Amino acid sequence: MKAKTYKSNNNFTAPESLSNFGIRISNGRENKFLGLEEFNFCSILQEFRNDKRCVAYIPCFSSIEQPSRDKIDLYYLKDPGVTIHYATLINVTQIDRAQVPEIRKKLIANGFVDHVETSTIFKQNYGQLFQLALKTWNSNFESNNIKAKMGIDRFVVNTLYEKVIFHDKKNIKDWSNFKRASILWP
Repeated sequence: MKAKTYKSNNNFTAPESLSNFGIRISNGRENKFLGLEEFNFCSILQEFRNDKRCVAYIPCFSSIEQPSRDKIDLYYLKDPGVTIHYATLINVTQIDRAQVPEIRKKLIANGFVDHVETSTIFKQNYGQLFQLALKTWNSNFESNNIKAKMGIDRFVVNTLYEKVIFHDKKNIKDWSNFKRASILWP
């Protein structure tokens, strides 16, 4: 299976607003976009475990209930016609809404909220919009939703996985035109 994610130049360690399909952050004069998956591979989440499994946010797992998958190849659109296959998640399942409060407590205890709030990259990339972006991130962090319609807050992680395999970033021509992050492609 294949899944589209937000674009990243820093290996998904902090938000950069490089794509425009995330959550819109605006002060009326300037717009940025926040992809919840932009923290997926930061040091805190790389070390975090919930019942011996890692956590991540994958956009296609936020709109409908998804069955477990042996593997999911992750892609992002770098430029028009240039789609990058950058990682594969192994043994992936969608988090159940009932798991959110426990995972939230563990993330707080492991310093994830502090990490997000003090992220230098996040602050630099969002500039004057940082406080709005942080408020939006916090609102999502407090949500118990895993599946939510566009514009409704959802928890900042929605999948559990066993391991991640990172790949050399190569253009995948066969997937250079897939457009929607809400679909898990066969």
